Amino acid sequence: MIMNDLKIWMTGARSKLGKELTKHLKVDSTRFDITKEVPKLDFGLVIHAAAYTDVAMAEINLNKCFLTNVNGTFNVVRTYKDTPFVYISTEYANHPLGVYAITKYLGEEVVRQFCQHYLIIRTLFKPTPWPFEFAYSDQYTQGDYVDVIASLIVDKIKSWDRKTNESCLVGTGRKTIFELAKKTRPDVQPNTVAEHRSKVGDIVPYDYE
Repeated sequence: MIMNDLKIWMTGARSKLGKELTKHLKVDSTRFDITKEVPKLDFGLVIHAAAYTDVAMAEINLNKCFLTNVNGTFNVVRTYKDTPFVYISTEYANHPLGVYAITKYLGEEVVRQFCQHYLIIRTLFKPTPWPFEFAYSDQYTQGDYVDVIASLIVDKIKSWDRKTNESCLVGTGRKTIFELAKKTRPDVQPNTVAEHRSKVGDIVPYDYE
């Protein structure tokens, strides 16, 4: 769809993904506190990318996570339910484990129930280059680095018929997190989901499918 003259508002424009998306899309990044009532402005498309994303801390700060990811999504949707609406979700929402995954899944349900026309995008992105010493050798994903995923998300938004409802997965094919990490950090060492679960509990999946 042609988007040159479309006025786009994006929440979370200062996040890692938001910054990458704004390299490809001309967006209004006016900031509102989405945990409160969101004012109505004249936008032709809303991209809701703001979220509480710390998976481990969500188990401790569950109220804040719910307030942002569920109540916040509802506040944005309530104001812009008649505006074509893009919701950036996560692979974690498929068979959700833990507070973060549950809140993102519930955010999807808010969008499905109240938006007239929506595009729900499940994805997973990582910082580039890989910043950690370790990466899971037993966890599978369709995700990729944030710059790669942002470009694919923009392509999907541009091709979406804004008079329809759609849910999709945006990614670059099935791989382990370790395989992904090695692309930008050859010296990365493998670790396992099982090791992580022994410390934080059953909140990290082995697979996102």
